[in-house]
Amino acid sequence: MRPVRLDLQGFTAFRQYTTLDFTDLELFALVGPTGSGKSSLLDAMTFALYGHTERLGGSGLDALISQGERGLNVSLTFEVGGTTYRASRTKGRKQAENEVRFERLDEDGRWTNLSEGGMKGVNERIRQAVGLDFRTFTRSVMLPQGEFSRLLHGSGKDRQALLGELTGLDHVQAMQRVASDRTKELKHQSQTLNTLLDGEYAGVTPAAAAALREQREQTDAHAERLTDTRERLLAQQQRLRDQEKVWRAREDALRRLGSLEIRAASVQEGAERAARARRVAGVLPLLDAAERARIAQEREARELARAQEAARVAEAAAAQAEAALHAAQQAEAKIPELEAREGALREAEADAARLRRAGGTPQTTHPSPLPWDEDAHFAAREAAQKAERLRVERVQIETEKTALGAARARLQAEEQTQEREAAERDRVEREGRAAKTDLEAAQQALDAARLEAGLASHRAHLHVGDDCPLCGQTVRQLPSAPVVNLGALEDRVTALNATLQERRTRFSDLRSQLATRQKWLEEKRQENADWEAQLRQRETDLRSAEALIPGDPQTEALRLLAGLAARVREAGADPAGARRTLLAEIQGLRTRVQAAQGSLARAQGEVAAAKATLGAAQASAARRDTDAREAQEALGAALKTLNLSAEQARHAGMDEREIVALEEAARTHTAQIAQLREALVDLERQLGAAPYDPAELTQVSRELTATEAELQNAREQAGRLAEQERALHERLGRKAEIETQAAEAGRRLDTWQTLTGTLKANEFQQYLLAEVEAQLLTRAGILLHEISDGRYRLALASGEYVVQDLWNAGEVRGVKTLSGGETFLASLSLAIALSDYLAGNKILGALFLDEGFGTLDPQALEAVAGALENLRTQGRMVGVVTHVESLSERLPSRLLVTKSVAGSSVQRMDG
Repeated sequence: MRPVRLDLQGFTAFRQYTTLDFTDLELFALVGPTGSGKSSLLDAMTFALYGHTERLGGSGLDALISQGERGLNVSLTFEVGGTTYRASRTKGRKQAENEVRFERLDEDGRWTNLSEGGMKGVNERIRQAVGLDFRTFTRSVMLPQGEFSRLLHGSGKDRQALLGELTGLDHVQAMQRVASDRTKELKHQSQTLNTLLDGEYAGVTPAAAAALREQREQTDAHAERLTDTRERLLAQQQRLRDQEKVWRAREDALRRLGSLEIRAASVQEGAERAARARRVAGVLPLLDAAERARIAQEREARELARAQEAARVAEAAAAQAEAALHAAQQAEAKIPELEAREGALREAEADAARLRRAGGTPQTTHPSPLPWDEDAHFAAREAAQKAERLRVERVQIETEKTALGAARARLQAEEQTQEREAAERDRVEREGRAAKTDLEAAQQALDAARLEAGLASHRAHLHVGDDCPLCGQTVRQLPSAPVVNLGALEDRVTALNATLQERRTRFSDLRSQLATRQKWLEEKRQENADWEAQLRQRETDLRSAEALIPGDPQTEALRLLAGLAARVREAGADPAGARRTLLAEIQGLRTRVQAAQGSLARAQGEVAAAKATLGAAQASAARRDTDAREAQEALGAALKTLNLSAEQARHAGMDEREIVALEEAARTHTAQIAQLREALVDLERQLGAAPYDPAELTQVSRELTATEAELQNAREQAGRLAEQERALHERLGRKAEIETQAAEAGRRLDTWQTLTGTLKANEFQQYLLAEVEAQLLTRAGILLHEISDGRYRLALASGEYVVQDLWNAGEVRGVKTLSGGETFLASLSLAIALSDYLAGNKILGALFLDEGFGTLDPQALEAVAGALENLRTQGRMVGVVTHVESLSERLPSRLLVTKSVAGSSVQRMDG
C-alpha cells in the first residue's frame, strides 16, 4: 500500500481544508512544532482506511472533530498492486451523519463506486484491498520506535512477551482454553453415553425381541378365530332384522288404516263445505270490487282537498318572492358607486406593496419628500449600495495597509537577525581559520617535541669518539639535553582540535539557517512588493469608482420613499381591509339579487305544479265516483239471483285454495284406504305362517357385541406387541449408534487431552516465538548489513542479542556496546523486519517512522540519514515524523506543519 493523496477538513488541528500530495515523494521528513498536528496526519490515514486511530481506537472518535466544527471529512487515495483506490469518511456529532465511501480508479480515468453493502461491507472491502487489518497496518506501516528499542535490549523473557504481543501469538493461550473446554465437553459426552448404555439400554437385547415376536404371533391366531365367529353372527343378525322389518311394516299399516277410518266423517263434512263455497264463488269478486271502489272514492276526496290547499299556499309564496326581488334590485343600483371606491383602494394597496418592496413603511417621512418614481428609486438604491461596498472596500484596504506595515516590520526584524547571524558566521569562520592555524602550529610543535624527546632518549647511549647507533658516524660532541613538556603540548592540541570542531559545527548550523532564512526573506520581499502594488491598484480603482457616484443617493432614495409613504397614509390605516369589506358588500348585493330571482322562479314553478296537481285530483275524484256506483249496481243484481244477502254470501265463501284443498283431501282419503288394504294383503303373504320372536334378535345381538369386543381387544394387544417389537428393534439400532458414538468420543477425548497438556505447558507457543525470532533476526541482520555499509549483522548468543562487527574481523559483542546511532540502526532493522513479517512476507510501499531521533548526536544523525537513504533505494516511500531540524535538513523533501488560530496547515519544501 502506497499513499498517493490525503485530503482532510475539520480533523483535530486541521480545521481548514488541507491537501497532502505524496505522488513524487520518496524520502521526506514531516516536521513542525509540538502540537502542530504531525501525528494527526498519520491518524487521518488510519481513520480513512479503518475508521479507527491508534490513540483512540474505535470509541470516543468525536475528539477527532475540530473544536467548534460540526463534523470532519477525510479522504485517502492510495495504490495497491498497480490499482488506485480512494477511501473517504465523514463523521458528525450524530450517528446519522457518519458515512463511508470506497472507490476504484478505472483505466478510462473514472471512479467506480464500491460502497454497496452498508458500512460493515465497505470496511471489509477496504481491508481486502489494503491486505492488512487495522492492528497489522499500525504495527507494520507506522512503526512504533520505542517498542523495538525494548525488543533489542530486553531480556529473553521480555523479548518473548513483547514479540507475542506484537505478532499476536497470544492467541495460543486462547487455543489452550479452547482445547481445555473441548476436552471437558468430550469427557462429559463420553460419560453421558456410557451411562445411557448401562442404564436405559441394559435390557435391549435380540432375545427380548424374539420373545415379543412369538407372543404377537399367538395373539394374531386368536384374532383370526374370533373373526370367523363374528361373520356367522352377523349373517344371523341380518336375517332376523329383515324379518323384523316386515313385521313392523304390517303393524304400521294396520295402525294407519284404523286412523283413516276414524277420520272418514270429518273428511265428508269438508267436502260438503267445499260444494257450498263453489256456489257463491262468483259473487265474492263483486263484493270485493264494490268495497275497493268505495275506499278509492274516499281516498281521492281527501287528495282533492290537499291539492286545493297546496295551490293556495304556492300562490302566496310566489307573491312574497316577487316583493323580495323588487327590493334586491333597488339595492343593486348602488354597486357602481361601491366599485369605484374599491378601485381607489386597490391602487392604494398597490402603493403599499411598492413601499414594502422598496424597503419603506407607511411611517417613513422626510422634510423634503419627492413624488414617487420607481425607476429613480431603483437607480438611487443601486448607487447607495455601491457606495456602501466602496466604503467597505476602503476599510479593508486600510486594514491590509496596517497588516502590510506589520509584515514589513517582521521582515525588517528578520533581516536584522540575518545580518547578525551573517556577522556571527563570518566571525565563526575567522575564529575557525585561526583555530586551524593554531592547531597546525601546535601539531608541528608537538611533532618536533616528540622527535626531540625521541632523540634525547638515545643521548645516554652516546659517547664522544664512538659510533652513533642511529647514523653510524663518529660522535664528535654530545648534544644538549632539552627539557620537553609533551603532556602540555598534547593538551593544547586536544583543546585546539575541540575548538576547531565546535567552530565547524556552529559554522555549518549558521550557514544552513542563513540559507533557509535568505530564501524566506526573498519570498517575503517579493510577496510584500506584490501586496503593496496590489493595494495601490485597488486604491486607484476605488477612487475612480467613488468619483462615478453623484450626490447623496441614499438621501434621494429616502425622499422618494417618503413621497410614496404619504400617498399610502392618505388611503387610511388599512386599505386592503377596507377593500376586502367593499368587495364583500358588492358580492353580497349581487348574491341577494340572484337568490331573490331563484326564489321567485321556484315559487312560480311550485304554483304551476300545484295547479296541475289540483286538476288531476279533480278528474280522478270524478272517475272514482262513477266506479263506485257501477260496482254497487253489479253486486245487487248477483245477490238477487242467488237469493242471498251480502253477509250470507260472504260467510259461505271460501278461498279457492281452501276449496281445492278440501276436495283434494276427500279424494286422497279414499285412495289411501284402498292402498293400505292392498299393502296388508302383501305383507301377510311375506310374513308367512312362522311366528316372529324379538327375543331371538336380542340374544344374537348380545353375542355379536361380546365377540366384537373380544376381537377388538385381541387386535389392540397384537398392535401393542407389534409396536413394542418395532420400538425394540429401533432401540437396538440406536444402541449400536450410541456404542459407536461412545467409542468415537473416547478416541477424540484422548486426542484433545494430549493437545491440552501440550498447550498448557507453553511448549507450542515457545516454539512459535522461537521461529518468529529466528526469522526476524535473519531479516534484520540482512537489512542492518545493508544500511550500515556492510559493517554489522545481528545474531543471538546465549539468549541475548549481539552484533557481528565485520569491519573488525567479525568481532561479536553485545548490542548494549553500540553507540546511539548504531543502536538506532539496529532497532530500525528489527522494526522493518517485523513490519515485513506482519505484512505477510511482502515489501510494503510506505513506512512512517514517528520520532525516536531527539537524543542522537550529529554523527548518529548522519548515520540515520544514510540508513534512511538506503531504505528509499529498496522501493519504499519513507516518511520520518520528527522535530529534529538537523535531521530533516539532510532529507531530500520536507513537509512543514505549522499551526495558527485558523488551524494547522502543511507546506512542502524540497532541497
